[in-house]
Amino acid sequence: MPLTTAERAVRALRVHAPDRAAPELTELGRGLDHAAFRCGDLVVRVGDGGDVRRERDLLAVVGPRVSLAVPAPVFVDGRLGVMAYPMLPGRPLLGRELPAGSARRLGAFLTELHAIELPLVAHLVPADPADPGDWLEDLTGPPALLAEVRATVPPPGTRRVLAHTDLGAEHLLEQDGAVTGVIDWSDAAVTDPALDFARLLRDGGPGFLREVLDAYGLQRPDADATARIAFFARCAALEDLAHARDGGAAEYATAATASLAWLFPGLPSS
Repeated sequence: MPLTTAERAVRALRVHAPDRAAPELTELGRGLDHAAFRCGDLVVRVGDGGDVRRERDLLAVVGPRVSLAVPAPVFVDGRLGVMAYPMLPGRPLLGRELPAGSARRLGAFLTELHAIELPLVAHLVPADPADPGDWLEDLTGPPALLAEVRATVPPPGTRRVLAHTDLGAEHLLEQDGAVTGVIDWSDAAVTDPALDFARLLRDGGPGFLREVLDAYGLQRPDADATARIAFFARCAALEDLAHARDGGAAEYATAATASLAWLFPGLPSS
């Protein structure tokens, strides 16, 4: 019988941190591919995709080059799919209002991230074509919203950067009214930078995205990139609705439902 995520976390701790051989695990949250637990001052993340060893090496490249904290793993176990790192300051913003000033901090962070030289990371992350047409596969949701998404598929972009690709509120940490860190880099890729703006639009709205872009110091999105940002944001909202429907945290549904007002204005959401 396959090990549960908690059992995998405990087994990895026994191998790599034997002083925690009988740990008290507290579940911090679950996403589509990962579960995270707290054990003392460690976050123990257990996943079912990606190579945690490459993610560790990626974080070693990214950490010194960005102004927000990222995980600094103390151990990884490739066989069990486990990564452990000291708890970062702050807590995820999922289900909470994005704090004042966070748009400018995130714009600066994305400037730094997207400026990282691709030869430093090309061997650590996949190259993702980010073809919008591929996002329609298995996409579900209210019929009117699905029809709108299918009718507005933009062409792929050509610019490529190192991107987090899953920069939603659930992966942004906040403390004392400021964004402090970015977690879960398992989906990082060399890809279209529009992916890094899409979930900020989904979770913050158009005004928030404008502030992010005002603080973004590299190539500003043109009309085609703006269309891709909106398209990816719509798909991400529908994915979160499906995730919540299939047993994910209710906060995903609440946040995604709120975003429909600006992502699909005037369309019925049921």
